Amino acid sequence: MTFTKLLTIYAAALATILVGWILNVQQLYWMAGVLVLLPSVSRLYAMLEHRGLTLSRELPRTGTIGDVLAVRFRVTNTTPLPKLHLAIADDFSPGLVPEETEPVPLSLPPRGSDEVTYRVRLARRGPLSIPSVRVVSTDPLALYRLEGLHAVHSDILVYPRVVQLPADLLPTERGGGQAPLQSGQRRGESPSFFGIREYRPGDPLKHVHWRTAARTGRLSVVEWEAEESVDALIAVDTGPDANIPYSTATVLDVAAGLAASVAGEILNAGDTVRLLLSGDTGMPVAVRGFDALSTVLERLARAKGGDPTSLAASLTEQAQQLPPGMLICCIAGAPDPALGPAIRTLVGLRMQPVVYALLPIASMEPLPAEWSDLVSGWEGAGARVVRLYQDDDVVVRLVS
Repeated sequence: MTFTKLLTIYAAALATILVGWILNVQQLYWMAGVLVLLPSVSRLYAMLEHRGLTLSRELPRTGTIGDVLAVRFRVTNTTPLPKLHLAIADDFSPGLVPEETEPVPLSLPPRGSDEVTYRVRLARRGPLSIPSVRVVSTDPLALYRLEGLHAVHSDILVYPRVVQLPADLLPTERGGGQAPLQSGQRRGESPSFFGIREYRPGDPLKHVHWRTAARTGRLSVVEWEAEESVDALIAVDTGPDANIPYSTATVLDVAAGLAASVAGEILNAGDTVRLLLSGDTGMPVAVRGFDALSTVLERLARAKGGDPTSLAASLTEQAQQLPPGMLICCIAGAPDPALGPAIRTLVGLRMQPVVYALLPIASMEPLPAEWSDLVSGWEGAGARVVRLYQDDDVVVRLVS
């Protein structure tokens, strides 16, 4: 209760007593007493509204950045008294933005329950949580307002968004550049199993994999190995600058979405993808096939910035272990001078490096000197450099 309301009530009580004394009306003294007791009664009523509540929350376990999800709350009243002046509002962590006005009102009959649903937008990639819910109660006259936190924990893993990339952003074997050297296996008609991918018009019905179709609700077909395919490594910078703002998200959010989109294009073509993050040790695991993108998405969703190891150092360490002819897609969100020597090492080992440079400017702004020199150096070392700006359509779609 605000001081103004309290002062008004006590002033009204005092005025009632004064009038009762002047007019000698006993009922006015009773009215003054009721006014004096009203703040305490209102506070007690609001406190009783909090008693005997059981709360549960339902929301999906996973989502994609930019999605709007429905969150359902179920509140049960375990007491024989009705609760008619309650409202709830979730205690959101950064990255979850409510789409509707909070708190959401609800009404509970004696020993009854009520359900409320509201929508929340996933604004950030990564593991997000809702640790508690804020319950707000008041009295019928709205004189007293009481808030309390109830521990109702929920987690959701937010994946980066996968978008269709224009031709100039696709890997070199797709985007008009030189065809990379090839290794491994490619889908064909040999008797060896290759993988499962989504059905495309023209695929023979005899190749439909009915178990996968029943599980996913979409037609999927089996592919068989031929003699060769592209082996690609996607390297994402998760260094100290990965968490700085970029467009409406962070550098790492955009880099993760771009990596997921490139991986989706490569996997959809039936080729192999390896994912490398700054600081990774050991040979990255190769994945392939229609269902493999979920593995890449989960790793990118859980990636955190701030690793002290640079992307260039991780690439140089892994270079000798990688098979010759790999397509190397580096996503750089910071001006790293060490990336030039790492590119030269990769080219010397017959790799095909492509650098996606997330430039910290809009497309019409001049390129900062530090980035200009580095981009020229990367191109001189033998990499194809793809420049991305904060206002590019692809960047906007990745984080919206």
